[in-house]
Formats: sequence, structure tokens, C-alpha cells
Amino acid sequence: MQAVDRGLSWLWRLTIILGLAIGVMMPPLLLQLVNELTGVKALTGWRVTAVILYFGLFLGISGIACAVYRHYTGEMTLKKLTWSDLWLIGGGYLVIIGGEGLFQFINQVIYHQSETQNNAAIEDLMSGSSMALIMMAVSAVFLTPIMEELVFRAVLTNLFLRQEPLKVLLSAIVFGSMHASTTLPSFLIYFTMGLILASVYRISGKIQDSIILHFLINAGAMSLMLLSWQA
Repeated sequence: MQAVDRGLSWLWRLTIILGLAIGVMMPPLLLQLVNELTGVKALTGWRVTAVILYFGLFLGISGIACAVYRHYTGEMTLKKLTWSDLWLIGGGYLVIIGGEGLFQFINQVIYHQSETQNNAAIEDLMSGSSMALIMMAVSAVFLTPIMEELVFRAVLTNLFLRQEPLKVLLSAIVFGSMHASTTLPSFLIYFTMGLILASVYRISGKIQDSIILHFLINAGAMSLMLLSWQA
């Protein structure tokens, strides 16, 4: 995969990725605001505004990342999926699930943590109100995979470095660092996920491959969270 436009300076590239990364961190803050405004009738208008901004932010960040990705790589249309893509996605899914299980086991044995800080924070946000539950479930399964793959794979791996292994490693480190972790095993869960997602994208050259894989991972995780609450 060769980028078409190498004209952007390092300063511009850093500015772009930092701006997108900050945007990625904003939705949880808006979701927390929605929880705080729940039940206060006088602030219903502000709550509706926060909900609109929440979904608008996903669309805005994804749109900007897509524009940067297309400008920098010249990729203007999605490529057709093949059987090799499906095998790559399926293999990546198994590796991520296996790594998550291993590191979660180590985390529980050594640090006595049954879940990562990131998942605990998500559950806390979702338990704030029924509105927050719906918003998080919808965004985590459908919107987050698109936004994060465009930012951390489509943009990040094309804006920096030339060697493929370094591109993948950089994406994994940044992705892992963006998810709250208090222990090394919990960090490695997200680092491994970022590593596999970046590898799937760079090997296939199709951003939709990593988006689909991310969708499957988040859909499974969200389903388990919802089932645990109903039990």
C-alpha cells in the first residue's frame, strides 16, 4: 500500500491525528453529561442537545478521518470483499478473542481484576439511564468501529512511518493507550486488538476488513454486558 500524497509536513500530520484523537475521547464525556441531565426537566433541552452532539461527533470525526484517508492515499471507493478477506477477518477475530481471554485470566490471577477499567467505565456510563444505555449500545456496535478504524488505522498508519511493521506497532500502541488500563495485562488486551486490527487492514489493504472485525468484537462484548445485567 503506497500513499499518493506525501506533501503534508510532520507538524500538519501531528495536528491532524491529535485533533482526531481528542475527538475520539469526547463521546464518553457527552454521555456522562446526558446521565447528569437525566431527570431534570428544566434541562431537557440541554439533554437533547447533548444527545445530538454525541451522534454528530461520531459522524463528524468519521467524516474528517475519511476525507484525510482519501486525500492521503487516493482510495476513493471501497474494494470488493473476497473469501480471503473473510478468512483474514475470521482469523483475526479468533486471535483477538484468544488474546483477550489469556490476558484477562492473567489480570484476574495477578491483579484480581475481573474486568478492565475500560469496560468498567463503559458499564458505569450505561447504567446511568436508559437513554445512555441505548446510546452506548448503538454507538459501540455500529459507530465506534467505523470512527476508530478510520482514525487509528486508515489515517494513523498512512500518515506516519514507511515500514509496515512500524505502522502496525504505532497503531497498536496508540490504540491501546486510548483505552483505560490500570495493569499491564489489561493494556495488552487493547494493544493486541490494535495490533491485529492494523495487521488485517495493512495486509488486505481494505479498511472495511478492520471495520467488520472491530464490529464483531464490539458486538460480542456489548452482548455479554447486556446479558450479564439481565441475569
